Amino acid sequence: MTGMTGKTDQYALVAFLINHSSRAKQQLGKKALQKKVHLIQELGGVNAGYRFSFYTYGPYSVGLAGDLHVIANSGGAEISYNSSDNLHQISASKSTDQMIKLGQGFIEKNQPAINKVLEAFGNRTAKGLELVSTIAYLHRHSPKEFEDTEKLAKHVMELKPKYTETEVTTAIGKVKDFLSN
Repeated sequence: MTGMTGKTDQYALVAFLINHSSRAKQQLGKKALQKKVHLIQELGGVNAGYRFSFYTYGPYSVGLAGDLHVIANSGGAEISYNSSDNLHQISASKSTDQMIKLGQGFIEKNQPAINKVLEAFGNRTAKGLELVSTIAYLHRHSPKEFEDTEKLAKHVMELKPKYTETEVTTAIGKVKDFLSN
């Protein structure tokens, strides 16, 4: 994993993801942001310095949630709540680019890995990211089980019964393909 040098690097990564989603006209909520950062760390090998634990919607970082609020309070993001979709919409604001520039070296050094993860998984919905991120979490925390696709699928379906067996095995295949490239 490539290392990070401080909070400015973490803020820059979050701001970069906000900008990326805004430019791609993709909806970005708090859950999707959590999963994208997790995937960048776990599958991309980028050490963004966040610790994730398993939570209701998959891997979750308290530190990342706090950093998002610091970024928003500093003018680096806008967060609005859409009650009809039950979604916190995160979008770029006047200082997003400035936050990216503060950690530009970290972003540039990790750009290939970030781009690779975003190209493979960045256009997924929050629900799709939750599934892939759960599988990536199990890759790290249950490596032996990860090798046996059938056992892994069973475990994922126990953790996430809202997904079909086809959805789970397809996502496992995508993660394994990603890791083998």
